[in-house]
Amino acid sequence: MPSRFGGAVTQDWEPVVLHKSKPKAQELRDPKAVNQALRSGPPVQTIKKFDAGSNKKTEGPVLNPRKLDEGTEPAAIDRVSADVRQAIQKARLEKKSS
Repeated sequence: MPSRFGGAVTQDWEPVVLHKSKPKAQELRDPKAVNQALRSGPPVQTIKKFDAGSNKKTEGPVLNPRKLDEGTEPAAIDRVSADVRQAIQKARLEKKSS
């Protein structure tokens, strides 16, 4: 059977250093980890995100009032009639485009 390693076999005396893995972001947000960090001494900054975890719908469209004041075009876009929409669809089908 042929040998897979062609060179001389020597022993490796280099030290092997093992490191702990860094904690994941979810583990850092755990209330136990936050309390432990607060107790350990260094300053800890905690931020509550705006509407984090809520599933609330907003009331109406969110509009920037400055853009509305400065804008020259109307805020609402006029809708086209059904005849125009059907004519566009028919032309697209005839051209075989989407």
